[in-house]
Amino acid sequence: MSFYIDLSEFLARPITTGIQRIAGEICKYLPAEMAIPVGIHMGRQVAFSPKLIGAIGRHFGDASEWSAAEIRRLGNVENGTRVTFGKKDTVLVPEVFIESQRLKFFREMPKTELGCCRFFIHDLLPLTHPEYFPADAVAQFYEYFALLREARECGFNSQDTRDDYYRRLKRTKDNGGVVLPLGSDALGPRPKQATLNRPLTFSVLGTIEPRKNHEMVLEAFEPLLRQIDGLQLLFIGKLGWVDAAFAGKVRDFSADKNSGFQFHADAGDGAIRRWIEQSRATIYVSAAEGYGLPPVESLWVGTPVIASTAVPSLKGRQAKGVHFVEPLNVVNLRRAVLAFLDDDYANQKTEQTLDLELATWRSFTAEVLRWCTQDSSMF
Repeated sequence: MSFYIDLSEFLARPITTGIQRIAGEICKYLPAEMAIPVGIHMGRQVAFSPKLIGAIGRHFGDASEWSAAEIRRLGNVENGTRVTFGKKDTVLVPEVFIESQRLKFFREMPKTELGCCRFFIHDLLPLTHPEYFPADAVAQFYEYFALLREARECGFNSQDTRDDYYRRLKRTKDNGGVVLPLGSDALGPRPKQATLNRPLTFSVLGTIEPRKNHEMVLEAFEPLLRQIDGLQLLFIGKLGWVDAAFAGKVRDFSADKNSGFQFHADAGDGAIRRWIEQSRATIYVSAAEGYGLPPVESLWVGTPVIASTAVPSLKGRQAKGVHFVEPLNVVNLRRAVLAFLDDDYANQKTEQTLDLELATWRSFTAEVLRWCTQDSSMF
């Protein structure tokens, strides 16, 4: 029996953000020589040296030109060997992909080989909430979802995603597969003590797109920014598919040095952590999510969260370190912000973050390995 991990998407686009982070964090914590990396090239699977996994893991720990070059060298298709999966092999597919040749490869794969594949499903939002995506983006995912519907073995990042898979995609009352919560510690070590009496800064982390409700956040803050000295709002993330008027408002507002609003489209993990650590709370009031990493990453570094109840990563945590906005609207969001202006309340929520049990990327990888090989003894 051999254990393979399909890294085709990462090898085509070796970035360290978004969905790519899941594959990268797995590579960082997989024991040496545990898995064989593979990629799809010209309609066939190509296997690379296990050293490629170590190189990707090191790149996610400390990205550099050298580590990127090493990944390109080890992931060069000329260094790979063609491989066919046996019925006792396991192939982990942790990436989302819509590339036509890769989809064609899996759709035409013999059922015995497809049965070896274990797909990790991040979300089905283009299917369950198409109103939050451009029409062409929704259409691009149809063939990928059709593939997932035929998959025999699936893992999910949340119970919500698993429920959506069986209810909306499989259209059955069955509820198999495994739920594997994502790691919270990508931004570094957990603080040993709470940082209290913070500045009146609030941060919103994530791509600016309709379902993340950035427009609602800005509307809630606008009158407060004019009235409360020292109050600041930070948007940290790229501009996604938002209408031109709101995109222009974000740029214009951030250009005004007296507005109390900042927009940071490009930032590394170090800068993101510093902004979060200096915030009274982060805000994550998404209307729909598959998981929701930013809130648990915020809690990990000791900063409480103002959140909607639609965030799966926060479900079952009661209200420790979290202020839920329910029902979600501008008035209730503004009330939540005002609550955090009180030092006692903000400090209490901050101290609660240190008592939370949160998954790490090491624990996530151990669960992935157990799911794929029934062995996590290396952890």
